[in-house]
Amino acid sequence: MKKRNMIISGGLCLLLSLAACGRAPAVPAASAAPAAAPAVTAVTVIEKRTPAPAAEALQILLDGEEEAERIQGGCVSVADQLPCTVDLDGDGIDEVLDLAVYTKPEDDCPRWALVLTRDGQESRFETWIPCDSWYDLWVGDLDADGAYEIFFHGDTASDDYLIYAFRSDLAPIPFAPDERLYRWGITDGGETLDARVDGFEEGYMVVTGPVNMLGTRDGLRTYGIDESGVMVPLTTVWTFEEDDERYLTVTKELTAYKAGLRKDPGEAFTLEAGAKVWPLGSDGYSRLWFKTGTGRTGVLLLTPDEEEMWLIDGVPEAEFFEYLPYAG
Repeated sequence: MKKRNMIISGGLCLLLSLAACGRAPAVPAASAAPAAAPAVTAVTVIEKRTPAPAAEALQILLDGEEEAERIQGGCVSVADQLPCTVDLDGDGIDEVLDLAVYTKPEDDCPRWALVLTRDGQESRFETWIPCDSWYDLWVGDLDADGAYEIFFHGDTASDDYLIYAFRSDLAPIPFAPDERLYRWGITDGGETLDARVDGFEEGYMVVTGPVNMLGTRDGLRTYGIDESGVMVPLTTVWTFEEDDERYLTVTKELTAYKAGLRKDPGEAFTLEAGAKVWPLGSDGYSRLWFKTGTGRTGVLLLTPDEEEMWLIDGVPEAEFFEYLPYAG
């Protein structure tokens, strides 16, 4: 807990110590991140997700600090502090980070470019984030190497988000490919990740991204920077926010399995018509973990299908449930 408090305090100290910062329209704050990196199994992921301290509690942690600490393993939003002067590479000399508008000739759409000024020399990186959409900009030492990384994300269309990751010199940090993330034709790794930043914790980034399995559009997953300098997923499953109103009603008897095993399904059991099912997690590829209205947990085995999205025992998923709310 002491380490966590130091990280949170360091983030707030960075915000307070940013010099020569202008003001831009504020962006919505990201929702709270998990308190610890989720483990592999879905059930453990759900149990370990706890809310971060409220803003008032964070301010109490800051009281008594005499000097700013560099963030170790976490990041803070600076989107409403632009242009910001901050020592990104840890050499004791400040750089200036800002956003500028540019337009691509082919579509005449104003978009954001990140601008970094160091020793009077300007570097730019042009993104696909439109200027009239929601965005956020984060700075922090995610891999604890003494230099800050930069994370920029925004809405490119209607809830279609992109995340960019950069080193302190605006060199892009690539995202590792993962077939479980790209079920619906999303770019297979590379310069961006089709998701949005949900928050940062000790050494990892929490993202909200598309899953699209049994009506669950978005889920939470964690990413970190590996030894080769690539952003990689740290967990094998997406998890879903629990919502009392977001259950599925079974309309046709189907087979489920005990949820404890990853490689092989556990003992089979039957979900009867009328049962209510709450999705808990998904690997985005073939499995979805759930709990029932009676508190029982299990896993459903699914097969992707181009026409029907997903099949269960060779039958289209929609035939087993009253309603699959993919749009919300």
